[in-house]
Amino acid sequence: MPQPIRVVFRSAFRAAPASGEGLRVALYQGQGPVGSRQAVEQNLERLAEVTALAADYDCQVVVFPEKYTTGYAIDPGQCRELAEHREGPSVERARLAAKENDLALVLPYPERDGTDFYDSISVITRDGLVAANYRKTHLYGAAERRNYSFGQDLPPVVTLNGMPVGVLNCYECEFPPLYQYLAEEGARVVIGPTAADGHFRLADGTMSQVPYQDATRHIIPAMASIWRLFIAYANRRGWEQVPTGSWQYQGNSGIWGPDGEPLIAATAEDRHHDTLLIADCLPATVPPFSPEGHHPTDNRLALNPALKPAN
Repeated sequence: MPQPIRVVFRSAFRAAPASGEGLRVALYQGQGPVGSRQAVEQNLERLAEVTALAADYDCQVVVFPEKYTTGYAIDPGQCRELAEHREGPSVERARLAAKENDLALVLPYPERDGTDFYDSISVITRDGLVAANYRKTHLYGAAERRNYSFGQDLPPVVTLNGMPVGVLNCYECEFPPLYQYLAEEGARVVIGPTAADGHFRLADGTMSQVPYQDATRHIIPAMASIWRLFIAYANRRGWEQVPTGSWQYQGNSGIWGPDGEPLIAATAEDRHHDTLLIADCLPATVPPFSPEGHHPTDNRLALNPALKPAN
């Protein structure tokens, strides 16, 4: 039986933000089963429980970690067995949970499209409609490249509670140009489901000697402050045990504001508990970066024709 879900709520306001004023975001940081149809069913049952709990706190979007339905550490055979169509049963279950609880839901899952497979994210609105189905364009390492094709479309910006929200997938949260692109597309909030671990088994069977970097220490705060974004990073915690080895996730979920400071961040204690982290992204409450400077409008990259945005 899954453990109880801890809730950590950080907001100065009882009421959730009005449309266009902000977004109350819930990040689920949990440990779940991996690699079987039974695991998918258990993870979807947990999704329904988490979504209902987020609704109790008037959250306007709930975000799950990368490849939530199956677990992250699946091999090519499991991927082909468990991947689903973009309108498949897992997305349908998530659509129902969103509609029943009147909040948006971000569901990462492995997608099948004919003979191609993608590391995908379905963004579902509060009325149960799919606003975007994003296929990861920046795949990490040998394992992802064995399982998936590269997505061909840049990350989307969707509107949730009147706020433009960009979507990145795990490794993509470490690419500064993607934040610039989303900011120029109008995003005020960026949501990044992830499955960032520590050491892991490489393609040759050996363990990695260099631990995976913690993007929340430097990259994410910097990108939030430079591009004046709220960045919500939803990671796993705990372990996944698979035939090729054990994967331990960093449990470093959190939300950073446009001043680079955390609104909420998982603690070392949260790594031992399934946790729902909740905070309000309120642009009007964040002071200017500096008296006159504003990176999003002051950058002059268009001076180089190769970097000039396409019309």
